[in-house]
Amino acid sequence: MGPLNGPDPAVVARGVGYRYPSGRTGLRPLDFSARPGEIVAVLGPNGSGKSTLLRLLATDLRPSTGSLALLGRPVRGSLARIRRRIGYAPDTPVHFGVLTGRENAERFHRMVPGPAADAVPALLRAFDLAEESDVPVSEYSYGMRRKLLLVEALSFAPRLAVLDEPAVGLDPRGVSALRDAVSALRGTGGCVVIASNEVREVPLWSDRVVFLHRGRIVEAAPLADLLARLAGHTRIEVGLEDAAPGPWLGRLAEVRGVAGATPTPEGAVIESPAGTEPLPALLEVLLEAKCRVRSVRVRSPDLGDLFEALTGERLGERRSPPARGETGG
Repeated sequence: MGPLNGPDPAVVARGVGYRYPSGRTGLRPLDFSARPGEIVAVLGPNGSGKSTLLRLLATDLRPSTGSLALLGRPVRGSLARIRRRIGYAPDTPVHFGVLTGRENAERFHRMVPGPAADAVPALLRAFDLAEESDVPVSEYSYGMRRKLLLVEALSFAPRLAVLDEPAVGLDPRGVSALRDAVSALRGTGGCVVIASNEVREVPLWSDRVVFLHRGRIVEAAPLADLLARLAGHTRIEVGLEDAAPGPWLGRLAEVRGVAGATPTPEGAVIESPAGTEPLPALLEVLLEAKCRVRSVRVRSPDLGDLFEALTGERLGERRSPPARGETGG
């Protein structure tokens, strides 16, 4: 990523990489940057290095290579001052089980002087935890713990919020509260970095999207630019009773407005830059070839399709644990 404008960037990473003590590579050397008032979504499947990157940004890990500066300060020596300005929600909630939800949230809130006194009650209400706020966290469900984790990370208005898969375990009201809280933080000049492997909700709140794959950045661009690359492209999935490829497959690819036709175990996938315009002609080809059409599904592409085009791997697709020396985390 290019240089940042402004005197106090939120994140500047140059050649930052990380290797775990076992020798496994968590992150290959990369450049990463983020500005105040910006939401950056880091997308990648399990094992792509998202959590490792976020742990570095949260100062939970120190880089093995390269240089990292957070909120205008290099990450070296004592990190107490930097940490007081970072809100971190890891992928696994960690709380004091004997304390209530309110006590947990207020404990984190008091670590940073200055935030609004009513921030904790307001967020507990927003995340639908107010009625259970005086219940010990040991009695909370997983979803409730996830909500409380976000309250703890965001209540003190951090200058840098680092959120790992923040929507996991949330109900629709929780996702809405998360979106509102993240937007409010951006509005006050806070920077938010979110890691996710889903493409239909959280990334669409962001200003910029980073695709991470096997510890490397394969694409980084404003969300609007990525969505513009998808505009007008439609995927038509045809299911056939007998899906064995035949001469009809080549004829599908020749239909006006079609960019390509690929056989699948169920039938074929047709890529159409012209939306659904070629659909009548496609069905005519199949019927003339006496193909028995079982289903037709029209789907607009999303960021997952773009990621797959760049890497050959679907977002959210499970992978086997990486071998020693390969990327994970």
